[in-house]
Amino acid sequence: MRYIEKKGLIERELEKCARAAPIEYPTYADFGRRVGIPAQGPWQPVLDAIADEADKGNRPDLTFLIRNAKSGYPSRIGRVTKRNPEPWQKERARVKVQEIIDKYNPGAPNPYS
Repeated sequence: MRYIEKKGLIERELEKCARAAPIEYPTYADFGRRVGIPAQGPWQPVLDAIADEADKGNRPDLTFLIRNAKSGYPSRIGRVTKRNPEPWQKERARVKVQEIIDKYNPGAPNPYS
């Protein structure tokens, strides 16, 4: 199955994570179970499409909510997959998650602060 077809479901689940109290930061494995995509599945085209639409629509990129279980950070920061994020990637994650918090869950703590 082409997982890009699940884009709408993935977006809705990401928004649920953003609005949850407390805000949810699922791992790829946890989130994959929620939307029916294996943790090692073809995430890149789906997440890229969601991120691109967020950029064009001037809204927060909800893909920053999904995190790598090993690093605790999103795996795709700046379109680069890193197991050990560099300082600039950690800062970008902090900024992007704060944008999500400010829109969907004001006052929630930022895990990257």
